[in-house]
Amino acid sequence: MSDLVSVIVPAYNAGPWIGEAVRSVLAQTHRHVEVIVVNDGSTDDTLERVLEIPDPRLRVVDQANAGVSAARNMGLALAKGDLIHFMDADDAMLPENLAVKIQGLKDHGADWVYGDLLICDADLKPTGERLRGTDGDVTRTVLLGATTAVPTPCSNVLARRRCYDDGIRLDEHLSNAADQDLAIHLAQRHTYKRLNVALNLYRIVPGSMSKSIPLFERDHLRLFRKADAAGLLHGTLFRRRCLANLYWAIGGSWWKFTDERARALRFFLKAVMSHPAVLVRPVRKRLVFR
Repeated sequence: MSDLVSVIVPAYNAGPWIGEAVRSVLAQTHRHVEVIVVNDGSTDDTLERVLEIPDPRLRVVDQANAGVSAARNMGLALAKGDLIHFMDADDAMLPENLAVKIQGLKDHGADWVYGDLLICDADLKPTGERLRGTDGDVTRTVLLGATTAVPTPCSNVLARRRCYDDGIRLDEHLSNAADQDLAIHLAQRHTYKRLNVALNLYRIVPGSMSKSIPLFERDHLRLFRKADAAGLLHGTLFRRRCLANLYWAIGGSWWKFTDERARALRFFLKAVMSHPAVLVRPVRKRLVFR
């Protein structure tokens, strides 16, 4: 296995953050990297800011806007490394991120690894909150409603290239839930290991939550339908629990981040009708969407 890591960064109107993201990859203690920035039809100065960075390890692709998943797939098609790591354009890596994950792949003989996540404010300063992934069954945990089963796979997972050689790609109909969809596909086909480290910085921009709720609803309903069609919801009780947790999380999102109380209540009612026990132990879904 070559130790070249291809880090794929889709970027759409990420001018304020893209430089910090790219430089955090180029500053890794593991130096054998290529950074592929896919500018997805940005209308701000994203492209100009990337082109200002003078490093031969940086490759830039400029395409018409096609969505974040299409941009990730484009980067994947161009990647030369035997190791693949995605990263969002407004996040960053701590310097030892890639080195620790490469060692984790070797130590555990896994096909892909992931760590925990440090939540940061708009200035990328850690808030003290750490999102911890699961040590258990990733597919089951995701379907039960835990978006943090693998915290933001598209900024966190380091995978051997063979994980994608069998056809796994990002669902271009998904944006918000593309991370969870990717985690399910990887977990179904390849071995994985959580590393008890937090080496990725996840930026939360105030005011961005309410704008994402309709997308959160649409994407997660599609994710559930895909999982159901693939036969991943084994047994009536498990299916009803998953459905109740999904509806409860959507309702909670509308309730917490918007004034759409009626819409929130409709989803709460659907949750209770699917599995009444959701009232006793409602899903604790940490919302990390943008």
